[in-house]
Amino acid sequence: MSMIITELPHKEQALFRSALKLYETRQYKKGLKISDQILKKFPNHGETLAVKGMFLTHLDRKDEGYEMIERGLKINPQSVIGWQVYGIVCRNDQKLAQAVKCYEEALKANMDNMQVLRELGTLLMQEGQFARVAEVRERMVRLNPTFPPSWMGLAVAHHMNGRYDLALKAISTHESGPSDPALDKYQTSELLLYKNWLLELNGEYQRALDHLKEIRPQITDVTAWKEQKAKLLLKVDRKEAAATAYQDLIERNAENDEYIVGYLACNGLDIKRAEDQDAAIEVIDSLRQQFPTSNRLRFLPLTFSSGDNFVNAAKTLVKYALRKGIPSLFSSTKVLYADAAKGAALGKLVEGFAAQLRDTKRLCDSTDDEPASVLMWCNHYLAQHYDYYGGHERALVIIEEAIRSSPSTVEPYMVKAKILKHAGDLQAARDTMDYARQLDLKDRYINAKCVKYMLRNNEVDEAEKTFIMFVSDDSPHKVQDIVNFQGIWYLCERAHAFRRLGDIGRALKHYHEVISTFDTYRLDQLDFHAYSVRKATLRSYVGILQWESTVYNHPIYRDAAQAAIECYMELVDRKAAGKPFVPIVHQTDAKPLTRNGSSQQGQHNLSAGIGEAKVFDVDKDPNGAGFVDSDNLASALKLAEQLESGASASPATHVTAFEVHMRMHKYFLALKTINALKAIDAEHPALPSMVLRLTQALDTDESFAAPLKAPLKAQIAKAFGEVSAATGAERSLEAMLAVTRGMLALGGNNVAQARALLMQAPEDKYASGRMLEQLLDARRLLVQSGATEDELAAFGTGAKKAFPLATCF
Repeated sequence: MSMIITELPHKEQALFRSALKLYETRQYKKGLKISDQILKKFPNHGETLAVKGMFLTHLDRKDEGYEMIERGLKINPQSVIGWQVYGIVCRNDQKLAQAVKCYEEALKANMDNMQVLRELGTLLMQEGQFARVAEVRERMVRLNPTFPPSWMGLAVAHHMNGRYDLALKAISTHESGPSDPALDKYQTSELLLYKNWLLELNGEYQRALDHLKEIRPQITDVTAWKEQKAKLLLKVDRKEAAATAYQDLIERNAENDEYIVGYLACNGLDIKRAEDQDAAIEVIDSLRQQFPTSNRLRFLPLTFSSGDNFVNAAKTLVKYALRKGIPSLFSSTKVLYADAAKGAALGKLVEGFAAQLRDTKRLCDSTDDEPASVLMWCNHYLAQHYDYYGGHERALVIIEEAIRSSPSTVEPYMVKAKILKHAGDLQAARDTMDYARQLDLKDRYINAKCVKYMLRNNEVDEAEKTFIMFVSDDSPHKVQDIVNFQGIWYLCERAHAFRRLGDIGRALKHYHEVISTFDTYRLDQLDFHAYSVRKATLRSYVGILQWESTVYNHPIYRDAAQAAIECYMELVDRKAAGKPFVPIVHQTDAKPLTRNGSSQQGQHNLSAGIGEAKVFDVDKDPNGAGFVDSDNLASALKLAEQLESGASASPATHVTAFEVHMRMHKYFLALKTINALKAIDAEHPALPSMVLRLTQALDTDESFAAPLKAPLKAQIAKAFGEVSAATGAERSLEAMLAVTRGMLALGGNNVAQARALLMQAPEDKYASGRMLEQLLDARRLLVQSGATEDELAAFGTGAKKAFPLATCF
């Protein structure tokens, strides 16, 4: 048995250091040879075993590499290098929580290791554990008080913890030390503006204003300095000076809402107060005379005005847009339609303009005839207006008039396609959008819209051919290139199409490509923690940290993650029913391709690392079989936990997580999701059925520990009392669908009741705000409930009455 040593002789120590340098230069094979050379003489040297494992993980031998590292740590559990190596490998494999534990173990062996502290601080910052980051940074500044990045990092950590006083103290301590020769004038400017921001956040407005005047000669970002000055003047109630500052800013950029609202505040006006409406409009009118090209000054009054003030402001905006031929007029005013009175007023206004143009060819008090295009843009707007309110047939008549008046203009065809889509004729919508695309083949936007419509019509292959028109011709894997440049909308729509076609494997594959893109967004910030501090761009750095917490709340991420969970739940349910899903096999070229399209094995991509060759491989799982064959519940749970962490404000997150926890028999977690949903919306229509399902599961699941059932049921009874599964169904069609989903999951007598509710979906009582997708969802639930052919035919007849142009019933 070989003797265990902790320190190598001088010669082997030099070899060990050279191996570490080879890792830094990515020469993994050479490093592995040197490690083996050391281990031939000292096979039980723990640190060398760990370093060898690190090299193996980079040479497609991960399992062997991890085993080697763990073996080395078992031999020498007090090795700082061993734990560092383990942390590096975990970090490379995106196991950040595990990497944090490794660096903490390294600190137990050497609490004053600056490199370990620096890496641990970076990982904790990435994980959002700002209180622990502050502790690590405090130790770093005690060990090396003359190193500026440590003080800056400490300030940011306190900032993210809301301790602006401590952040100020850290920055002030850094300033009081010797000047940092590495800071250029831009970095100095950024650091001074950051300190001023901290003074503002700490409520020291006058001190911040004095400091701002003092640092003016050193500031390079003049606009940021002027913005800060205007805000601080307003906060210290120097309104006249603040008004001058905001006037100066508006002259720089008259499209900035913050400047305009700040200028109004200087005049004692708040656009949220109804009593300030008239005066605010008067001030904005005076600004518009000074800045006649500002679109925001035309639009802003529409957001807070009402009655005649709204109509007058709308006239100004709409006339300008119609004469300029701005296609996005409806898109920009659509946000106003949330107020029914404003939507109706806009429609009436444009209808009046259209009537005037047909009768006199003029608008309002104009003395000159308007071009024919103005009437066309009126019709363009009105078609979208009626489409918004569900008047698809009338909208089609109006948009056809617009097309006849200007048959070569792309935008009316796009609106027609949108109307047809909303009306339920997906094939006609797709054909119309394709016709529009062919009018301008060089327009990427219309190409992308056409691709989206093709995917909505489940034409996956045709959509792919159309989309890759704008992908480089010499790319051998154009779809993979789409993944690489992160076309998430396309991948998500493609996944939805495969799901509708019943190909769950490929759907899951594309959902996970979307999900991994968002993981990349977040992980890409890992390298910027040290960089931002080193460059002293602390204001931007704080913005990045705040943004990181919102990454997983993006609508496309939530859509993809929730759909993926639903796919996994379907796989689980099908297995339980004895009808497992079998991946659909598609033909693919199994040979690896290089970037120039060659299938020869000898050609390599040398950019992967110094001296390292890598073949550009094709997709090894084009059909998504790996996702289908995986542990479906574990995969779903991972996604649900990420949603609960990053998108906890969305009710759908907790409804989806509940489904996962119920199938895993994790009833305490299921109750946690119910309570979270109740905290967001106590009257959510899914709540009653979720409560009943959990109670039913506790009554029937004999595998669940009996002593835990009583207290869990007592919590449910105390929080919810008696509930009915049908509660809330009358509120809206969306609410009724949520209720019936829960009733179908409950089973028993609830199924017939759910079917009766679903049969009412096409009725007039649900007409307000009803969408085609909701009726399609209702039909799918009817099929799930075991509806007869006669019932489905009756439903189709009612749905056809609600959507006469639909071809899907």
